[in-house]
Amino acid sequence: MAYVATTKRFELVRSRTRILESWRQEITAANNAFIHGQHARAFGHYNAALELASIGVAGLFDVTQDFLEETERHIAALVVTRHNLADLCQQAGQRDSAIEHLCAAHETLFQLLHHENRDVHVLAQRHSNVTYQELLNFVQRYGQDLRIQQSLLLTKYACVCCRKKVAH
Repeated sequence: MAYVATTKRFELVRSRTRILESWRQEITAANNAFIHGQHARAFGHYNAALELASIGVAGLFDVTQDFLEETERHIAALVVTRHNLADLCQQAGQRDSAIEHLCAAHETLFQLLHHENRDVHVLAQRHSNVTYQELLNFVQRYGQDLRIQQSLLLTKYACVCCRKKVAH
């Protein structure tokens, strides 16, 4: 029985590692396209990277014990992809889409703050500091937005259970 559990865990890790490898390929292709002004190609690669990062983070909601380093990579992949897409959207004149990507990154981390694994909670808290600052920077550069204000309120008025986790 222990062998079966170990084998399943190994397969899960291998699968999550393959997702990160594919994500790295997509994000590299997206960044190269962005640098060379190939916005349509960049959008395609960033969206593929976002799908992979989302799969990786979605897996965190189902797993109670995971490798911390791998978990952090998946969280970082999602945040990096959302922020890169926001930059590309902003440059393409799609302000609302840029805002949506910034808010979605922040709100996903807020959901992870409620994870039963304290290590995942700590990682989400650390990364949410980055997404919070990115939202503030956007407001400072481009002005107030109701959607951003709603997302910022999640952190400012974190629920009681989040404050208790941070205190322990």
